[in-house]
Amino acid sequence: MTISLDGRVAVITGAASGIGRATAERFAAAGARLVLADLSDRAADVAAELDPTGENVVYRRTDVRHADEVEAAFDVATTRFGRCDIAVNNAGVIAGGAIHEDDADEHFELLWRVCVSGVWYGCRSALARMRPQGDGVILNTASTAAIWPTPAFPAYGMVKAAVLHLTRSLAMAHGPEGVRVNAVLPGPTRTGIFHGGLTDDLERQYESKTALGRMMDPSEVADAFLYLASDAARSVTGATLQVDAGYRPSF
Repeated sequence: MTISLDGRVAVITGAASGIGRATAERFAAAGARLVLADLSDRAADVAAELDPTGENVVYRRTDVRHADEVEAAFDVATTRFGRCDIAVNNAGVIAGGAIHEDDADEHFELLWRVCVSGVWYGCRSALARMRPQGDGVILNTASTAAIWPTPAFPAYGMVKAAVLHLTRSLAMAHGPEGVRVNAVLPGPTRTGIFHGGLTDDLERQYESKTALGRMMDPSEVADAFLYLASDAARSVTGATLQVDAGYRPSF
């Protein structure tokens, strides 16, 4: 099946690397015009690689912890391209450890502001533009940590579970207005925030807990975002799509 996003405009947060970058590549190849929103200026390089002319892919420096910066990224979509059809709220971090550790509150605050507030602001800014249009797609990056216990990172699992609840609630609230809202739940994926601290032994442990016996490439998760953004998923809303190579942790 060939998927086309011709004529669509998408805002992607966390687009500098990992799943966000892979999603930007998929969307651009499918014909979408893009606003790449990221705190890292590496997203400017991604934009230049995808579109050297700068006509169809642009970068906007964005700290998703701040509502005004998220709103400004969506403003770029409407002022530059005239509309916003797709929002991918993907920016995230992995931080924290046990709840009793000295820096637990600091890590929790960071996780909440990036992974929950950032998604909240992105959904709100997207809805402000999609509701008047009568259509649109909002896609949120959650994690399999939202549905499995995360003893080593309880705060991370907590914030990703919040993303699932928000996704389902907004899907019910705004489906009648033509806006679809879904979440993708990646499992062990070779991204910077995950793979950076991965030892060979830990990688083998993760691989042994997947049905497919391997970790995933970000492009495999990006394929799920492409599907959900497209008309092929026109009846899919409120869904939480696991893309995890059959990951089943054991404790």
